[in-house]
Amino acid sequence: MDFYMRLPRNHREFVLFLLIVSLISVNLIAPLISMFELDFSFEVWQNTLRVLPFIWLAVVSLVILTQKPSGKLKDLIVHPKDSFRSQITINILCNVFLMSFFITLIGAWIGEGAIH
Repeated sequence: MDFYMRLPRNHREFVLFLLIVSLISVNLIAPLISMFELDFSFEVWQNTLRVLPFIWLAVVSLVILTQKPSGKLKDLIVHPKDSFRSQITINILCNVFLMSFFITLIGAWIGEGAIH
């Protein structure tokens, strides 16, 4: 695969990607889901803030751990000669799919404080 077809291309781009994914998923999604499930109150927001560092560690770990499997999944779906846009779109969708699957389980375990 050519160099221009690979994202992220270097460690700086990877850190930027990791920062964006973790900030969005941890600081927006986790508190919103908690507030939709329980109540829009200050106490719920405070309780959510207590577990955010653990959820952030889980998200960062999952981004690193799902990077190669999502690339292999993408390779099963698209042809190597497909356009750059299709390669990136399918890669993003595979990353989001795997992250959503695992963070749904692990986030619930962290939030409840128990593994079921």
